[in-house]
Formats: sequence, C-alpha cells, structure tokens
Amino acid sequence: MKVLGLTTAIHDTSASVVIGGKVVAASLEERFDRIKHSGNFPVKSIRFCLERAKINNINSIDKVVVGMDWMERAKSRFNMRFSKDSPESTKKTAEQAILDINMRIQTENVLRKEFGYRGEISFLDHYDCHAAACYFPSGFSSAAILILDGAGESASARIYSANGGKLERLIQVDYPNSLGRFYGWITDYLGFKMECDEGKVMALASYGNGGLIPEMRKVLKVKSDLTYDLDLSYFDFPKDNTKGVSEKFIRIFGPKREKGDKITKRHQEIAKAAQTVLEECILSMTKLAKNLTKEKHLCIGGGVALNSVANGKIVYSNMFKDIYIYPASGDDGSGLGAALLASSGEKEISCRENQNPFLGYESSEQEILKSIEKHKLKYTKPKDLHKEAAELISKGSVIGWFSGKSEMGPRALGNRSILADPRDPNNKDRVNSKIKFREGFRPFAPTVLEEFAGDYFEMNGTNSPYMILALQVKTDKGGKIPAVVHVDNTARIQTINKNQNKNYWKIINEFYKITGVPVLLNTSFNREGEPIVNKPEEAIEAFLGSGLDAIVLDDMLIIK
Repeated sequence: MKVLGLTTAIHDTSASVVIGGKVVAASLEERFDRIKHSGNFPVKSIRFCLERAKINNINSIDKVVVGMDWMERAKSRFNMRFSKDSPESTKKTAEQAILDINMRIQTENVLRKEFGYRGEISFLDHYDCHAAACYFPSGFSSAAILILDGAGESASARIYSANGGKLERLIQVDYPNSLGRFYGWITDYLGFKMECDEGKVMALASYGNGGLIPEMRKVLKVKSDLTYDLDLSYFDFPKDNTKGVSEKFIRIFGPKREKGDKITKRHQEIAKAAQTVLEECILSMTKLAKNLTKEKHLCIGGGVALNSVANGKIVYSNMFKDIYIYPASGDDGSGLGAALLASSGEKEISCRENQNPFLGYESSEQEILKSIEKHKLKYTKPKDLHKEAAELISKGSVIGWFSGKSEMGPRALGNRSILADPRDPNNKDRVNSKIKFREGFRPFAPTVLEEFAGDYFEMNGTNSPYMILALQVKTDKGGKIPAVVHVDNTARIQTINKNQNKNYWKIINEFYKITGVPVLLNTSFNREGEPIVNKPEEAIEAFLGSGLDAIVLDDMLIIK
C-alpha cells in the first residue's frame, strides 16, 4: 500500500510517502519555499516525495491521510466557548471554527485541482498521528506513549498504551488546558516568536536563579491526579487565539518584552520559572503514564517533546528503561505519523528501518557543480576528505557540512550541519555572532562518537541519536569541550555510530584521531531566521554570506 501523509494548514507543513509500511521520503515545506516554519500548503514537498518514491502518477497512491481532523477541531472549538462567554468571544470562536473548516476544504481542493488526485482523503486524529510517529519507529513492541502538544482537535495531552502495533487511549487533558500553549505564549511574552523560538526560552532559562518559580506555580501546577492545571485567568488565548497573556499576568510579572529589547534579569527569571513548572508537569504526566501502563519503555511525541531539557529530566528520573522521541516530534511529523497509522495493518511494517531521519532532498554532482560555477568558486576533491576537513577544524576553521539526503525534523543530524572545534571556548560566541547571527545566550550541541558518550556525559544508559536530550556534562570533561557546554553544565547531545551515518561518523572519528577528543560542535546549517539549507545553492549562499571558513558539498571542498 502506498500512502501520502500530510501536515497541512498549520506551521511546519510537510509531506511524506510510506510504501509497504516503510517511510521512503519526507520533507518539510520550508526546505523548498525557504520560509522558516512555513504554513504553506506542502505542494513542493508533495512533488518531491512523489518523485523520490518514483510515483509518476499521484493516482497510484492508495490513500492520502492528513494529521489533523479539521472538522472535529472546528466542532470542538465551537462547543468549547459557544454561549459561555461574551458575544465577542463567541464571535472569535466561530471565526476560528470556520477557519478550521476552510482548512479541510483547502486541503481537498488543492489535492483535487492542483494534483488531479481522485482517490481517498482521510483526516485522522492529530494525537493518534503523533503517537504513531513516535511509536512505530521506536522498535518497542510495547510501550507507554505520552503526547504533549499545543492543541489537537480537543486534546492538549494524551497517554496511550501501545502493544503489537495497536494504540489504546488511556487518559486525555483537554484544550485550552495546554502545556504547549502555556510555553508558546510565554515565548511570545518574552519577545520571541511563538511556535518557532521556544528553544530560546529553554536556553534563557538556564541563566535564572528560580526566584519566580513559586509565583509561576500559580499559573501552572501539578494536580493530585498527576495531570496538570493551567489557570486560564493569566491568559486571553482561550477567548481569542490571537492574544496571549492577560493583564493579570502582566500585573504580576511585568510588561511584555518587545522584539529587540534588551534581555534583563527579569526575563531570565521568567524563563527559568516557566521551564521549571513545565518540567514538573511533564514529569508528573510521565509518572502517570508509568502508573497506568506499567511499561518499561516510553515514547514521547508532540511539539513539547522538543524540550530537550525536560527530556533529560525524564531520563534521569529512571521511571523507564528506555525512551524514544522521533526527531520530527512536532507538527511536521504528524503527517508522517498519519501515513504510518494508515499503514499499521501491513504485516511488513518495519520499525527499525523507519528510524532513519535522512529522508529529504539529495543533490546530484551536476547540480553541485552548477552552483559552484555560478559563484565562480574553486574546489578540490581531496583523496581523504574526512581527514582534511577534520584537520581544518582542529586548526580553527568552521565548516559547512552538506552531504547526502537532508534530515526530517528541526535538527541537523550530520547532513546539513555547521561543524567546529568544541575545545575552543571562543567558538560559541564566534559561531553565534559571525556565522549564525543569533543571540549569544544560545548553546550548541556536541556530536560524540557513541562509544565515548558515557566518558563525557551522564548518559544514564541511553543514547541520543537525534539531538533531543539535554544531559549533564561530566565534571572532568567540561573543560575539554567548553564550546558545547551550556551555563548549567548541560549539553544537547547527539550520539553517532558508523551504521547511523557513516559519512558523518568518519569526520568525527578523524577529528578524534587528530585531537584525542571524540566530539564536534554541530549546529544546523542556516543563518538566523532561515530554514536549514536544502540545496547546494542555499548552502553556498550561506557560506559566502557568513563567517564560515570552508564548505564541503558531498566530496567537494571549498576553502574561503
């Protein structure tokens, strides 16, 4: 069975193709339309996925599935507030319900008219899709599943039990009681972009001392039943989803920071308080999942699962033997989850194969050469590319690393990465200011050879192949890799082995041979406000428009 899975009409739209239970192609629309967190209909990523899957006629697709039931969402929103609030609130809710209905209509219209698709289109439950996206690739035959997101149709959190490919819903927390909305509107309040910059709040939180935590626990707190309660009097979004914190919140925590304003100690403390209470609620929900299922394994999905600091706390809680978080755990992965869910009855579904995140665009040598010639650049093809690149990094160069298929999800995992020497403490500020052009408080991730991960980090018996766990750096190792250690002595770790990504593994292994340090600084190959580079032209433009010293395009090396 051939299934096309879509994330439509919200941020991070995407497409994926699953054939016989195996994901063969997947990409975010932002990689093609070059709008970060694009909400455009995924026309370009659909075309890419069909081409990659060698499907010449869209009508050879058996089914198209969408990772949101827009009609159910519209009904839920309308029922939630209709006649309960002011006429203005009811009007806003009705307007949102109409938008949701239009999103379903738009999806059908584009597929029918733009692509000429005549087959079945199904709109699946959003949280079921998130659950499928993190369970089916996990390799666990049975597991507890915890989904935490901004909002689905009616849910904002859900716990499942999964066994033998079947998902059973156990408990649900309803919107607007939402951890994702709480953290998103705090992101907006702190002057960052909601559904985009939540990672900035997470990074900023490490600079706070915790003085505002008691006050923030009045906003969001753990309940006695291990779920959580968001006091909606601190927010306006339930009545008008274009509005965030309320006047009550501002009276207590101070005025909203505008974009570009100086970040003060107060902002650090608010970030710290928000991150702390979020972690408390996530850990409580994790405990509830354990109590309900008695499982040894946990799968986590939804946009909140991108909070790597909270994920690290789950690892250290020792509640589960192992956890799995799909790299595209946010809404970008809900369409892929929909396709896996629709394929889950297929006997040949392969969990292990579906762990591969390298599902996106791959350039030909001809396309790379065309871009090089366009910019009149000189290149070489070193006999031992990995050794030469590692030597450049060890001598202070920062390199753009462009190789093979692009990654699915928001993390650069070694195919669209910027690489630097973690031993140089100046590289953190250098890469932030001269190359990425972003805030100086934001940390960088280390990629570490898997066999050495436990020597450098408090891994607690786990691996972290998708850069989605923030774990403690061992006290005797922080001084060896200062460029990738955050102010709270954590690092958002990516572990790497030869089978996972041989090409990327080789450059780190060569760096280890030269320096004795099995770690590289890895950050996404993009500049502030831009999506991760997808094609060689974008990589070269980022190279020429930043402080990068060199770029590798597959087997070609260009030194500035």
